Amino acid sequence: MRIGGLGVRYPDGHLALDGVSVVVHDGETVAVVGGSGSGKSTLVRAVLGLLPAGTVVAGSISLEGVGDLTRMRDRELRGIRGRHIGYVAQDPYASADPWWTVGHHVGEAWRVHRLRVPAQEIVARVATLGVDDARTRLGDRPATWSGGMLQRADIVAATAHRPRLIVADEPTSALDVEVARTALAALVAQSRSLLLVSHDLDMVAEHADRIVVLDGGRIAQELIVGRRGAHALQDAASHPATRRLLAALPGSVARPARPAARVGSGVEAADSEVVAALEDVTLAYSGGDAVVAGVDLRIAAGEVVGLCGPSGAGKSTVLRALAGLLRPVSGTVRHGDVALWTDDGTRPRPGFVMPIFQDAAASLNPRWPIWKTVAEATATTSLGNRRLSAPDVRRRAYDLLRSVGLGDVDPQARPRRLSGGQRQRVAVARAMGGGAALVVADEPTAALDTVYAQEIVDLLRALADSGCALAVVSHDERRLRSFAGRVLRVADGTVTPD
Repeated sequence: MRIGGLGVRYPDGHLALDGVSVVVHDGETVAVVGGSGSGKSTLVRAVLGLLPAGTVVAGSISLEGVGDLTRMRDRELRGIRGRHIGYVAQDPYASADPWWTVGHHVGEAWRVHRLRVPAQEIVARVATLGVDDARTRLGDRPATWSGGMLQRADIVAATAHRPRLIVADEPTSALDVEVARTALAALVAQSRSLLLVSHDLDMVAEHADRIVVLDGGRIAQELIVGRRGAHALQDAASHPATRRLLAALPGSVARPARPAARVGSGVEAADSEVVAALEDVTLAYSGGDAVVAGVDLRIAAGEVVGLCGPSGAGKSTVLRALAGLLRPVSGTVRHGDVALWTDDGTRPRPGFVMPIFQDAAASLNPRWPIWKTVAEATATTSLGNRRLSAPDVRRRAYDLLRSVGLGDVDPQARPRRLSGGQRQRVAVARAMGGGAALVVADEPTAALDTVYAQEIVDLLRALADSGCALAVVSHDERRLRSFAGRVLRVADGTVTPD
């Protein structure tokens, strides 16, 4: 594929790409990296012919043996997508119909081109990517699969016809580190040519032949890495945008100043106020087999506890239990000295727990200005014994937005006008405003580039420094260890010190 002088201007006048030229040779993997708003997603949409109506496109996107994609109509592009250009999306749930089975979802890669669906081949290829009991699991609906497992099914669909080019948009963002490496290696091996868009510079540097750094819609730098890893980029990083991405890698981040808690058995809190606890807890869904069993975990005020482990092991399940959102099959969940799920129907007190989700966009009301989202949590709390008045609530929301680095963003802005990193900052501000004793964060940096991810980590550190207890799930173990006092591994139905 040859992209020549590509310019993209959206209907609202925003120039997202300006004079971008990229060549992907046969058998080559080219990675495109850059900060939020750099133009990565626009480049993907342009290559796939999925830009919104009214977008002005300049330049060319030529695929060998096919032609200039910018000059083709929608009907022609539909025949090219899947057969000549495969696509792996960032959010596997959004790309799968929730009412059909995962096997049916994968089979669409053949069915849409009126080809016979090779059921046995699908089972074998899904199993190769590490999905246990693939034949049975393919008969389940997407909601029963973890994000990591579903992403592997998407990779099988994208490589179904051995297309000339695979376009992968953040294909490993939902996977733990080892599974991500396995999946990405499989994607590279099964792709004739690969255009890999990612915020994970460390990961792509192990698999890419060349890396293109985007900044402000333009190419800042092109680097030949030869699949040697991020260390090979240090001396060649001449542009500030490249240096920012490298500086934000977890290996470049110092360990937290806060000393690690005295661990003892590995799941005990430090010698201070216990904010939340799981006592000999077993967790399951809808009467199924136990996801985890015999969990003993205590989290102290001001402590950051990380949960890592393979995709689908039950990390988010443990987090839901800590938050009081999932009733245990057995055992006790405590918030402070209050036992939840007792016969008297005790539930978490309002504001005791605040969540930070991986998908910030889905957790923010799209119709509300961002100050109102933050104010919603603030309005349910009080300062001292005084209930905040409406003007005070609004002023505090503005102060919280400034405290998370959004002082230069219009408080009246709706979430759609913000970048992914900015939306996640709003979510952190909301958690801070609620005065929560416990914050549970599920993959809070997974969808962010390295620069934004490190900024969110710094904000989480500040939350802990204020006395809040944090439980954080992440597949990025290196980054998790850079700020968590202790890290526990969820695997094989248990939670143990890592």
